[in-house]
Amino acid sequence: MTATQITEIAGFFDEELAPIVRRMADRPRAQDADDGDGREVRAMVWEGLVGLDALGAPDTVRLAELLGSVLYQGPLLDTLTARELVPGDVLGQEPVALAVTDEPWRERDGAISARCSFVGFAAEVEHFLVSGGGPGPALVRAGHPSITMRRYEEAGRGEAYEVEFAGTPVAAWAGSATEWPAALAGARVRQAAYLVGLAQAALDHAVEHARTRRQFGQPIGRFQGVAFRLSELSMHIDATRLLVHDPGATAHAAACLAAASDLARTVTTRTMQVNGAAGMRSDNDAQLYYRRAAYESVRLGTPHRLRRESWDGRR
Repeated sequence: MTATQITEIAGFFDEELAPIVRRMADRPRAQDADDGDGREVRAMVWEGLVGLDALGAPDTVRLAELLGSVLYQGPLLDTLTARELVPGDVLGQEPVALAVTDEPWRERDGAISARCSFVGFAAEVEHFLVSGGGPGPALVRAGHPSITMRRYEEAGRGEAYEVEFAGTPVAAWAGSATEWPAALAGARVRQAAYLVGLAQAALDHAVEHARTRRQFGQPIGRFQGVAFRLSELSMHIDATRLLVHDPGATAHAAACLAAASDLARTVTTRTMQVNGAAGMRSDNDAQLYYRRAAYESVRLGTPHRLRRESWDGRR
């Protein structure tokens, strides 16, 4: 991604739109709850990003960090993964959801049967990229009657679904089984960058609170206990950012994502602590960063699983 593109997309998420984006997938906890204008806002943001050529960005890691910094919740990162395996002229500008199977799927006569957990924005995409079995990742059209979905009541209160495919026709095979690990590595590095951006935004929120919240006649940021804690978090964010943006990051993608996952959980927890009781209010973004980190930090593998993969890969 060029510096011009970064500037344009950062400008798109201006002071007016960014607060809306942070909450555009934050709906009440109920299966049939109405998310108000959330779907329309997400569609508008998608069109805006497509119009800025986010789908053609050469530096998707920098893009992912920018998206994390505004807490973007949508199918863009999954679509970028799909486009590494499926030609752009097949997908066009349509959104794709990445669906990783819980166990190897069954394939028969060009149709697959599988169950996938924690699929993001399944109700709003045009395709699913299903991985975890068969001759390679399978691209299937959303909306087929053989597909059933159930939205989770998860901590992030977002658009995460369990999706089951029961004899769903395969529209196209997305590369081979040997190509999937490289695509997954790229997706994990982007997810790590997203978590770094999320952590930075959470820290900025904590710093602003420490600057404006006063106790004993002075901002709490002047107390050494608070100041040292925030400085330490900033150091950890910078270190993880260097790890994620390393040109060879995909070679150790599992370790990168594990580190970024731990970072996001730690920073958002400390942000809640700095905000104190105020951080628990629904109108305070501290709890929003905390909840989203809880979901995003395990989306492509828990830190324990990722470290195990990284360790096994070095043997």
